Amino acid sequence: MTQISRMPLPKGLEEQMHSLFRRALADLHTEQDVGNFLDDLLSPTEKIMLAKRLAIAILLDKGYDQRTVHSIMNVSVTTVNNVNFWLKTKGSGYRIVLKKLKEQKEWQELKGDLEEFLKTFFSKNRQRQYLRGYLPKKSIPQEPL
Repeated sequence: MTQISRMPLPKGLEEQMHSLFRRALADLHTEQDVGNFLDDLLSPTEKIMLAKRLAIAILLDKGYDQRTVHSIMNVSVTTVNNVNFWLKTKGSGYRIVLKKLKEQKEWQELKGDLEEFLKTFFSKNRQRQYLRGYLPKKSIPQEPL
């Protein structure tokens, strides 16, 4: 669990730090630069956590219900609920990233890989293995990504 100091920073200083952080991210122009920065900044667990949140947003945007996403991504229902809340109420950042992803060539590759994974996941045997019959059939979208 992430921890911060009990001694808060002055609001002005905190805002300056947040602004500088956002500018630092915006100034990174290559995937390699972003990767190097994130490798220095985040632990492996934090990187997985952030990547899973983006994957949750992708699945929710596709129309999967929250319980199904919880099962597919192996995350807490609370995490899925939080991502869903941000997507529906305040998630302009998620929506911008999802829009940009859909415009990229790599999105088509990810989409194909994800569709293959979901086919396997929702096959009769795998569904029983993973979910033991707890998902209603209507929770599985019929349309491809």
